[in-house]
Amino acid sequence: MAMTKTITVSNEVYAAIVARRLSKDESENAILSRILVAAGNAKEVHAHAHKDEDDAHLILDSDMDHISE
Repeated sequence: MAMTKTITVSNEVYAAIVARRLSKDESENAILSRILVAAGNAKEVHAHAHKDEDDAHLILDSDMDHISE
């Protein structure tokens, strides 16, 4: 079973998401998945964004909230 999480986005962000809808039946989750897959996998994106070893790293775990190490 997939873990679900509720996020809050501004009206502008929501409008940007639904503006990218390819069909009337495409869910917001499907739209975001498509956009994020096109952006690259999380490991690649994280490696590109955090080139310096002194950068904090974000840990996402189902048992804890966002924590910087």
